[in-house]
Formats: sequence, C-alpha cells, structure tokens
Amino acid sequence: MDADPPTPERPVLELRFIGHATVLLEVAGVRILTDPFLRGGLGPLQRHGPVPDPRAFEELDLVLISHAHRDHFDPRSLATLPGHPTVIVPRGLATATRRWVDGNVVELSAAERYRFGEVMVEAVPARHWMTPGGPRAHPQGYLIDGGTRVWFAGDTGRFDALGDLAGRVDVALLPVWTWGPHLGPGHLGPRSAAEVLAMIGAPIAIPIHWGTLYPRRLHRLWRAPLAEPGDRFAAHAARVAPRSQVRVLRPGESTRVGDPDRELD
Repeated sequence: MDADPPTPERPVLELRFIGHATVLLEVAGVRILTDPFLRGGLGPLQRHGPVPDPRAFEELDLVLISHAHRDHFDPRSLATLPGHPTVIVPRGLATATRRWVDGNVVELSAAERYRFGEVMVEAVPARHWMTPGGPRAHPQGYLIDGGTRVWFAGDTGRFDALGDLAGRVDVALLPVWTWGPHLGPGHLGPRSAAEVLAMIGAPIAIPIHWGTLYPRRLHRLWRAPLAEPGDRFAAHAARVAPRSQVRVLRPGESTRVGDPDRELD
C-alpha cells in the first residue's frame, strides 16, 4: 500500500475508492463521502465490484454532491446512509435533497466555502451538462482542505479555468471515464484527465468514475472500457505529468497519504 512521510502541514489522509464517483475520505478527524451511489445497478447499468454496505458509512460528517445526475445524486443511496451527516450540494439542489435526508443540507456555488471542524470545503467550477427538466443546479467539484488538500472533480470536461487549481491540490480525484462504452461529451478521458493533472501539478492523483457501472452483459463482449481507463490514465500521466504519482485503485481498494507505518485493509 502506498504511503508518504507525514509532515506537520499534511495530516494523514485515509481514502477508499468505493466505486464510480463515490470515495470515502477521512482527514483531520472528519469523515467525508462523495457522490454516494451504493446500489447494485441503475436502470440498464450493472455494478461491477462490491456492492457497498451502508453500515460502512457510520459516523459520516459530510456528504458532497457534485451534480444532479442519478449516478452522482442517487436519492435511494442517500436515504440509506446512517446518522445525520451534513450534505453539501450545488445551489439549486437543496429542496430535492431534503426529501431524502434528515441532516443539515448546505448549498454552495463556485468559490463559496463551508467549514466543518478542521476541514474547509470550497466549491470549485466544473463543466458538465445538466439534464433537461432536472434541477437547475450547476455541476461543480470541491476542494477539501484539512491540511492535506483534496480536489474531488465530480464530473467535468477540460476547460482552461481548471488551471486556477495549480498549486492548491495535494491529491486529485480525477474522473477518467463515464458509465458506458463511449466517453461522451462533458467528461474527461484517460488522456485529457492526464493533461488536467499536468495543468494543476498535484503530487498524487487517483482515477475515479471508472470500473464500476457498465451496461448489463456488455462486459462479456467489450470489457476494455470497463477495465482499462485507470491504467490508461496512469500511462498518459507518466508521460505528461511525470512528477505526479498515480495510484490506481479498483472499487473497494484503499490508500493512505502521510503515514508509512500503517496500512488500510
């Protein structure tokens, strides 16, 4: 398991890739879950990898929602979360969220911040499409600063303003695919995600939004879009962002940043 020496400015970050855009983070004593999708499938999409047990997310403090697409904002998954975490959503999504959660719901727009304990969460821009007729909530990512700074990109294509994150990110959670055999507009792929990594210069990058959701039975005929994006991202990053370390996690796998003496399961 990869780990780095701790420094006074960079507290230990524990990270588990649950699958798709769902990541469990713990930093500065705060437990954070991104875009929880915890079910075995969604319409024609089948989950590959372990189906998460909601009991694994007890004592959550924060839940971050990047946008209103159902593979990122899943009411049924939100309703199964134990406890009463604060849910942070893009402005315009609070009403729909409150129908499914009992905890506090906070709306943020890009550049707005919310503090929880020792952690500051800042909404940052993303460029993605909105579902016609759905909530008018602009997609966004989040910069999570608990001493170690994590950028959860949510779902986004490449655009120049992402360069504003240069020097502000220690660990980048970068989407490198979508949920089907083709990339589609408004998404990063392995090559473009590596180019974004080169723009921002994050020391560590972890590919997300791959290896989890895929049309039922299609993996028997065409497995590459399900199985390969993480490794392809790492190969592109080695060429265009050689100073960054890429940690490719499969759904359910974990890593730790900042502590060489301990490992996660």
